[in-house]
Amino acid sequence: MMNRIFSRCPQRISLLCQYSTCNRNSTLNISKSNIALKSINPVRHSSHGIIPPLPALTLGASGLIPFFAPPLYMIYNNWIFCSDGEFMHLAYSASILSFLGGVRWGLTLPTGAKELPNWRNLTYSVTPSLLAWTGVLLHCPLGYVPITVGLLGAGVIDVVWAGYPPWFKILRTILTVGALTSIGLLFHVKYKTDKSLGVTASIQGFKNKYYDWKNGNGPST
Repeated sequence: MMNRIFSRCPQRISLLCQYSTCNRNSTLNISKSNIALKSINPVRHSSHGIIPPLPALTLGASGLIPFFAPPLYMIYNNWIFCSDGEFMHLAYSASILSFLGGVRWGLTLPTGAKELPNWRNLTYSVTPSLLAWTGVLLHCPLGYVPITVGLLGAGVIDVVWAGYPPWFKILRTILTVGALTSIGLLFHVKYKTDKSLGVTASIQGFKNKYYDWKNGNGPST
Protein backbone atom coordinates (compact mmCIF):
# COMPACT_ATOMS: atom_id res chain seq x y z
CA MET A 1 0.00 0.00 0.00
CA MET A 2 2.73 2.46 0.96
CA ASN A 3 4.70 1.58 -2.14
CA ARG A 4 1.66 2.42 -4.34
CA ILE A 5 1.24 5.85 -2.68
CA PHE A 6 4.91 6.75 -3.01
CA SER A 7 4.97 5.54 -6.60
CA ARG A 8 2.29 8.15 -7.52
CA CYS A 9 4.00 11.10 -5.81
CA PRO A 10 6.46 11.86 -8.62
CA GLN A 11 3.60 11.96 -11.12
CA ARG A 12 1.60 14.42 -8.97
CA ILE A 13 4.63 16.61 -8.37
CA SER A 14 5.29 16.65 -12.13
CA LEU A 15 1.70 17.72 -12.86
CA LEU A 16 1.89 20.51 -10.26
CA CYS A 17 5.11 21.81 -11.78
CA GLN A 18 3.59 21.82 -15.26
CA TYR A 19 0.50 23.71 -14.01
CA SER A 20 2.67 26.30 -12.26
CA THR A 21 4.78 26.79 -15.37
CA CYS A 22 1.69 27.27 -17.58
CA ASN A 23 0.26 29.86 -15.17
CA ARG A 24 3.54 31.77 -15.09
CA ASN A 25 3.81 31.76 -18.88
CA SER A 26 0.20 32.97 -19.28
CA THR A 27 0.83 35.86 -16.89
CA LEU A 28 3.98 36.83 -18.77
CA ASN A 29 2.15 36.72 -22.11
CA ILE A 30 -0.65 38.97 -20.81
CA SER A 31 1.88 41.47 -19.44
CA LYS A 32 3.75 41.50 -22.74
CA SER A 33 0.49 42.08 -24.62
CA ASN A 34 -0.37 45.08 -22.43
CA ILE A 35 3.09 46.54 -22.91
CA ALA A 36 2.83 46.03 -26.66
CA LEU A 37 -0.54 47.82 -26.80
CA LYS A 38 0.79 50.80 -24.88
CA SER A 39 3.88 51.02 -27.09
CA ILE A 40 1.72 50.97 -30.26
CA ASN A 41 -0.43 53.91 -29.18
CA PRO A 42 1.08 55.70 -26.18
CA VAL A 43 -1.19 58.76 -26.48
CA ARG A 44 -4.34 56.67 -26.15
CA HIS A 45 -3.17 55.03 -22.96
CA SER A 46 -1.72 58.19 -21.41
CA SER A 47 -3.44 61.21 -19.90
CA HIS A 48 -0.43 63.40 -20.69
CA GLY A 49 -0.76 63.50 -24.50
CA ILE A 50 -1.74 66.65 -26.35
CA ILE A 51 -4.05 64.91 -28.86
CA PRO A 52 -7.63 64.67 -27.53
CA PRO A 53 -9.17 61.18 -27.53
CA LEU A 54 -11.44 60.59 -30.51
CA PRO A 55 -14.68 60.42 -28.47
CA ALA A 56 -13.90 63.71 -26.71
CA LEU A 57 -12.91 65.40 -29.97
CA THR A 58 -15.97 64.12 -31.84
CA LEU A 59 -18.51 65.00 -29.15
CA GLY A 60 -16.85 68.34 -28.46
CA ALA A 61 -16.91 69.34 -32.13
CA SER A 62 -20.51 68.15 -32.42
CA GLY A 63 -21.38 70.35 -29.46
CA LEU A 64 -20.52 73.41 -31.55
CA ILE A 65 -23.27 72.66 -34.07
CA PRO A 66 -26.13 74.08 -31.92
CA PHE A 67 -23.96 77.16 -31.29
CA PHE A 68 -23.56 77.96 -34.97
CA ALA A 69 -26.86 76.65 -36.33
CA PRO A 70 -29.03 79.71 -35.40
CA PRO A 71 -26.74 82.48 -36.74
CA LEU A 72 -25.82 80.54 -39.89
CA TYR A 73 -29.50 79.82 -40.49
CA MET A 74 -30.27 83.55 -40.25
CA ILE A 75 -27.43 84.43 -42.61
CA TYR A 76 -28.61 81.90 -45.16
CA ASN A 77 -32.18 83.14 -44.84
CA ASN A 78 -31.33 86.55 -46.33
CA TRP A 79 -29.91 87.91 -43.06
CA ILE A 80 -33.33 87.89 -41.43
CA PHE A 81 -32.97 87.88 -37.67
CA CYS A 82 -35.08 85.30 -35.81
CA SER A 83 -35.82 86.12 -32.17
CA ASP A 84 -36.79 82.54 -31.41
CA GLY A 85 -33.49 81.34 -32.82
CA GLU A 86 -31.73 83.79 -30.52
CA PHE A 87 -33.43 82.31 -27.47
CA MET A 88 -32.60 78.77 -28.64
CA HIS A 89 -28.97 79.84 -28.82
CA LEU A 90 -29.13 81.46 -25.37
CA ALA A 91 -30.72 78.37 -23.80
CA TYR A 92 -28.11 76.05 -25.30
CA SER A 93 -25.28 78.35 -24.18
CA ALA A 94 -26.69 78.26 -20.65
CA SER A 95 -26.87 74.46 -20.62
CA ILE A 96 -23.27 74.13 -21.80
CA LEU A 97 -22.10 76.64 -19.20
CA SER A 98 -23.81 74.62 -16.46
CA PHE A 99 -22.10 71.47 -17.70
CA LEU A 100 -18.65 73.06 -17.47
CA GLY A 101 -18.97 73.59 -13.72
CA GLY A 102 -19.77 69.94 -13.19
CA VAL A 103 -16.48 68.91 -14.82
CA ARG A 104 -14.50 70.44 -11.96
CA TRP A 105 -16.78 68.90 -9.35
CA GLY A 106 -16.29 65.46 -10.87
CA LEU A 107 -12.52 65.93 -10.82
CA THR A 108 -12.57 65.92 -7.02
CA LEU A 109 -14.66 62.75 -6.58
CA PRO A 110 -12.29 59.78 -7.26
CA THR A 111 -10.53 58.26 -4.27
CA GLY A 112 -6.99 59.58 -4.09
CA ALA A 113 -7.70 62.45 -6.50
CA LYS A 114 -5.10 65.22 -6.56
CA GLU A 115 -7.83 67.87 -6.51
CA LEU A 116 -9.66 67.94 -3.19
CA PRO A 117 -13.35 68.81 -2.67
CA ASN A 118 -12.43 72.07 -0.95
CA TRP A 119 -14.11 75.45 -1.02
CA ARG A 120 -12.06 76.65 -3.95
CA ASN A 121 -12.91 73.79 -6.30
CA LEU A 122 -16.54 73.33 -5.31
CA THR A 123 -17.35 77.05 -5.29
CA TYR A 124 -16.02 77.32 -8.80
CA SER A 125 -18.05 74.24 -9.78
CA VAL A 126 -21.41 75.82 -8.88
CA THR A 127 -20.65 79.32 -10.20
CA PRO A 128 -21.21 78.55 -13.93
CA SER A 129 -24.66 77.12 -13.17
CA LEU A 130 -25.64 80.30 -11.32
CA LEU A 131 -24.41 82.49 -14.18
CA ALA A 132 -26.34 80.35 -16.68
CA TRP A 133 -29.52 80.57 -14.60
CA THR A 134 -29.14 84.36 -14.37
CA GLY A 135 -28.68 84.59 -18.12
CA VAL A 136 -31.89 82.69 -18.82
CA LEU A 137 -33.81 84.87 -16.35
CA LEU A 138 -32.57 88.09 -17.97
CA HIS A 139 -33.52 86.75 -21.40
CA CYS A 140 -32.09 88.23 -24.61
CA PRO A 141 -29.99 90.26 -25.12
CA LEU A 142 -28.97 91.04 -21.51
CA GLY A 143 -28.81 87.34 -20.71
CA TYR A 144 -25.72 87.03 -22.87
CA VAL A 145 -23.72 89.18 -20.46
CA PRO A 146 -23.43 86.63 -17.60
CA ILE A 147 -23.30 83.72 -20.04
CA THR A 148 -20.47 85.23 -22.10
CA VAL A 149 -18.57 86.11 -18.94
CA GLY A 150 -19.13 82.57 -17.66
CA LEU A 151 -17.97 80.84 -20.86
CA LEU A 152 -14.86 83.00 -21.09
CA GLY A 153 -14.05 82.75 -17.39
CA ALA A 154 -14.54 78.97 -17.27
CA GLY A 155 -12.35 78.54 -20.32
CA VAL A 156 -9.51 80.57 -18.82
CA ILE A 157 -9.74 78.89 -15.42
CA ASP A 158 -9.77 75.38 -16.87
CA VAL A 159 -6.66 76.15 -18.91
CA VAL A 160 -4.76 77.86 -16.08
CA TRP A 161 -5.68 75.67 -13.10
CA ALA A 162 -4.00 72.36 -12.44
CA GLY A 163 -5.71 69.00 -12.56
CA TYR A 164 -6.54 68.63 -16.25
CA PRO A 165 -4.42 66.82 -18.86
CA PRO A 166 -2.89 68.87 -21.71
CA TRP A 167 -5.28 67.48 -24.33
CA PHE A 168 -8.27 68.65 -22.30
CA LYS A 169 -6.87 72.18 -22.03
CA ILE A 170 -6.30 72.34 -25.78
CA LEU A 171 -9.81 71.08 -26.46
CA ARG A 172 -11.31 73.54 -23.97
CA THR A 173 -9.52 76.42 -25.69
CA ILE A 174 -10.84 75.44 -29.12
CA LEU A 175 -14.42 74.94 -27.91
CA THR A 176 -14.44 78.16 -25.89
CA VAL A 177 -13.28 80.17 -28.90
CA GLY A 178 -15.96 78.47 -31.00
CA ALA A 179 -18.75 79.24 -28.53
CA LEU A 180 -17.75 82.90 -28.16
CA THR A 181 -17.42 83.25 -31.93
CA SER A 182 -20.98 82.01 -32.38
CA ILE A 183 -22.24 84.63 -29.91
CA GLY A 184 -20.39 87.37 -31.81
CA LEU A 185 -21.80 86.10 -35.10
CA LEU A 186 -25.34 86.10 -33.70
CA PHE A 187 -25.07 89.71 -32.55
CA HIS A 188 -23.54 90.69 -35.87
CA VAL A 189 -26.63 89.38 -37.64
CA LYS A 190 -28.94 90.99 -35.08
CA TYR A 191 -27.57 94.51 -35.42
CA LYS A 192 -26.67 94.35 -39.10
CA THR A 193 -30.22 93.84 -40.34
CA ASP A 194 -33.47 95.65 -39.63
CA LYS A 195 -35.54 92.59 -40.63
CA SER A 196 -36.76 90.43 -37.78
CA LEU A 197 -39.22 87.56 -37.87
CA GLY A 198 -40.61 84.95 -35.54
CA VAL A 199 -39.76 81.32 -36.05
CA THR A 200 -42.84 80.49 -38.18
CA ALA A 201 -42.34 83.30 -40.68
CA SER A 202 -38.61 82.67 -40.69
CA ILE A 203 -39.06 79.00 -41.58
CA GLN A 204 -41.49 79.95 -44.34
CA GLY A 205 -38.92 82.32 -45.79
CA PHE A 206 -36.31 79.57 -45.61
CA LYS A 207 -38.63 77.21 -47.51
CA ASN A 208 -39.28 79.83 -50.19
CA LYS A 209 -35.59 80.35 -50.70
CA TYR A 210 -35.00 76.62 -50.92
CA TYR A 211 -37.73 76.14 -53.53
CA ASP A 212 -36.38 79.08 -55.56
CA TRP A 213 -32.98 77.43 -55.55
CA LYS A 214 -34.46 74.04 -56.42
CA ASN A 215 -36.43 75.46 -59.36
CA GLY A 216 -33.43 77.37 -60.67
CA ASN A 217 -34.81 80.81 -59.88
CA GLY A 218 -32.82 83.67 -58.43
CA PRO A 219 -32.82 84.23 -54.67
CA SER A 220 -35.97 85.80 -53.36
CA THR A 221 -35.77 89.09 -51.53
